[in-house]
Amino acid sequence: MPKPGASQSSLSAIAGITTGLVGFLSSFVIVIAMMQNLGATDGQIASGLLVVCFAIGITTLFLSYTSKAPITIAWSTPGAALIAGAFAAGEGDSEMLARAMGAFIVAGILLIATGLIKPLAALVSRIPSEIAQAMLAGFLLAYCTEPILVLASEPWLAGPVIVVWLLALWLAPRWAIPAAFVASCVVIALNFNSEAVEGISILPHLEFVMPSIDGAAIVNIALPLYLVTMASQNLPGLAILKAYHYKLPWKRSMVTTGFMSSIIAPFGGLTINLAAISAALSAGSESGVEHLKRWRSAMWSGYTYITIGLFCSAVVVIISAAPSEVFGTLAGLALVGTFAGSVAGAWKNPAEHSRMPAAVTFIIAASGVTILGIGAAIWSIAGGLIVRGIILARKQAQEDKAETHAEHQ
Repeated sequence: MPKPGASQSSLSAIAGITTGLVGFLSSFVIVIAMMQNLGATDGQIASGLLVVCFAIGITTLFLSYTSKAPITIAWSTPGAALIAGAFAAGEGDSEMLARAMGAFIVAGILLIATGLIKPLAALVSRIPSEIAQAMLAGFLLAYCTEPILVLASEPWLAGPVIVVWLLALWLAPRWAIPAAFVASCVVIALNFNSEAVEGISILPHLEFVMPSIDGAAIVNIALPLYLVTMASQNLPGLAILKAYHYKLPWKRSMVTTGFMSSIIAPFGGLTINLAAISAALSAGSESGVEHLKRWRSAMWSGYTYITIGLFCSAVVVIISAAPSEVFGTLAGLALVGTFAGSVAGAWKNPAEHSRMPAAVTFIIAASGVTILGIGAAIWSIAGGLIVRGIILARKQAQEDKAETHAEHQ
């Protein structure tokens, strides 16, 4: 709660800086895990974090200033989690990374098309949210079990991080992952591996990755990334702003985020989108900022992301020095909230035509199966839609039969 007598300027700064810090610290480990699984080097990961933080900051500043609404931007946390779960650690290489960057460009183009072509946005919104959420939950399952597995095998590495996370959940839930990160830093310091950070620069720098446009990567990375970003970020972000009585310039937002996503991809940048959960930190009344002035909070969030971007190389150095078990624990804990939200969204509707398709989608996604070169993300959505169609068709046939029987009575 804001302090009595605090000025609107200071309240805006507090709300915006908090938005930026929470947005970054609660999910940056997921982005790093994704890049590692794709085969990125530490330098490429640092480059990717730098450009995506700058893209988030600049886009937030542009949209919030031009619309005078608290529009905040974030990276696609669900998209990063989806991709990280789809590729096992050590599986990636330079070719896979190049194909992934090409897929990121395509995902950005699809976002631009969504802003320019209204029927495309309408089509995406018709995909049942429970199916999209179940797909994401399926991919997150393996990651979220990692802390328990590490705790069983290496309790002195995972234990302190988990304990701090649990205490923070009780005392300050919003800061649970940042607190766990601090605990991880302590564990890393006690188990520091100087050889792991040799040759890694802590200065901000860019590394170019020549993108490769590959059909399989478009199907297995670009399309799932686009769909989960729309379903889990952009549409909820729109709903949150509407709930706080703000008008979102949809076309401008989609075109801008899509354009920025495409141009940062060759430097390792992940797709960006409307912030969803963290959006309320700047747009909500809890900040104490007057309704018409909350766009200034979003501006502060943008400045915060740009500042954080300058220190991303140092963050990567810390992660590189960490035992893999510590990072796996931290990444798993960071994904628990996203997993919980996905599960809740997947099974929020008790109706059979919603519950059963979600279950099928979840099972296929969790299997990680690849058939005919097409990954589990697309198969899970297809499986869920097929089961949903069968259940709805059966229900319609039963209703038609009952109606016909009634007419003959």
